[in-house]
Amino acid sequence: MISGNMGSASIRNLDYSVIGDTVNTARHLKSVAGPGQILIYNVSYEKVRESFNCRKVGVVSLKHKANEVTVYEVLN
Repeated sequence: MISGNMGSASIRNLDYSVIGDTVNTARHLKSVAGPGQILIYNVSYEKVRESFNCRKVGVVSLKHKANEVTVYEVLN
């Protein structure tokens, strides 16, 4: 993920933004999540599994991802 002011400094058209594969994956997970549901994929799960109670949802294909990802729901 890359974050910061992006745009053209020469015409003073800078906006703070984030870009990258992680951001795109999060956007696609948000589109398949239900109301109030928080979904994360295996990379994030490995980092938070000791701190949060999660339930494995399953393996899904996400748009623009070459490989399927394992998805987990954050319960608390």
